[in-house]
Amino acid sequence: MSLDAAEDFMSRAKEYLIVARVSFERGFYNAAAVNAEIAAQLAVKALLIKLGIEPPRTHNIRSLLGLVVNRLGGNVGEEVRDFVSSNRRELIILEDSRSLGQYGIPSIDRDRAEIAVKTAEAVVDLVRRLWSL
Repeated sequence: MSLDAAEDFMSRAKEYLIVARVSFERGFYNAAAVNAEIAAQLAVKALLIKLGIEPPRTHNIRSLLGLVVNRLGGNVGEEVRDFVSSNRRELIILEDSRSLGQYGIPSIDRDRAEIAVKTAEAVVDLVRRLWSL
């Protein structure tokens, strides 16, 4: 995959994050959580592509971030590892948001959607900081 593909994935991630925010503001919590998960996943996959790694077909954001840690190593890898460790609970909620938001009963509530959106924002911000490396 090329740098163009990485930039396309990152652009899509930003779009999904905007949709997640708007959905949350309108009270569409399932849509907010699903779009937040997609945004975070696409952002990390964009970074992986930029780093020359073919992203695996997984929705597990922690696993994808683990690939970033392995590729970057050093202080930068440690920063990503610390991010995952500090946000483990929130990342699990975000990862679960896609299936729960689409198929879960009961629906995603406001609190869970808020965690998903805020965590996706944090993931996208992390990727933006790492993008120039």
